[in-house]
Amino acid sequence: MLGIWAITLVLLAGIVPLAQSTLRVPFELLSLVMLASALACAVVLIRPAWMPTPWPRSAASSVLIAAVAAVAAVGVFLLVLVWITGERPIWPVDTAGAPLLVFLLLQAAGALSEELGWRGVVQRCGESFARPVVVSAIAGFVFGATHLGYWGLGVIPVLTFALTAMLMSLTITTIFIGSFWQRMIPAVIVHFGLNLSITSLSQDGQPVGTSLGALAAASAMLLLAIGARSRAVRRSRRATAPLTRQEYAASSKV
Repeated sequence: MLGIWAITLVLLAGIVPLAQSTLRVPFELLSLVMLASALACAVVLIRPAWMPTPWPRSAASSVLIAAVAAVAAVGVFLLVLVWITGERPIWPVDTAGAPLLVFLLLQAAGALSEELGWRGVVQRCGESFARPVVVSAIAGFVFGATHLGYWGLGVIPVLTFALTAMLMSLTITTIFIGSFWQRMIPAVIVHFGLNLSITSLSQDGQPVGTSLGALAAASAMLLLAIGARSRAVRRSRRATAPLTRQEYAASSKV
């Protein structure tokens, strides 16, 4: 499954730039290559049996907590990046002449398309072969390293961006919970939020996403996610733990 998805993605990634120029869609508005990841997922529709066991569904409250944690993670990323760069975010960002709402919807759709592939199909299938954290790290690094637009900047910027994308992936897989579509909610929030944060700080054509500042901000974001996940696990364990003798005696008196 992963092999077929990867081959399909490569083929689509080669075709999509032609569609971008033919349709005259501004790159700043939406990079159509973002849609290739989701289109490659059509292989799942051909043979659904190839997919491993579905992720179990979680309660809506748990997904809501994951979404809040995702928003907090984006906030930490932006604050740390602003502190390191000393720059103020430019808002609204360049929308390539489109209404702001249209721009935001297209950017969210692009983030969802990439997440469907990388944190969706790749993560789910990869967990059949390795631990989730290993799959997430590898998928995130490959996802970042294959951003061809940065290749002209040199090895160090590409490597820095790949590591930043890896930390983003680990943040997402640390936070998300539930079924396939439930997991897409915090995944899109983090991905979409980071894209906007980087765009709002990329002034004078300087790609902030390839800087060490972005890498440091992503590290802080991951630490927050790990802390939030650890706290949620401890709370769940306390809720399911059997009552101690003292607690049982106290509850019996009530």
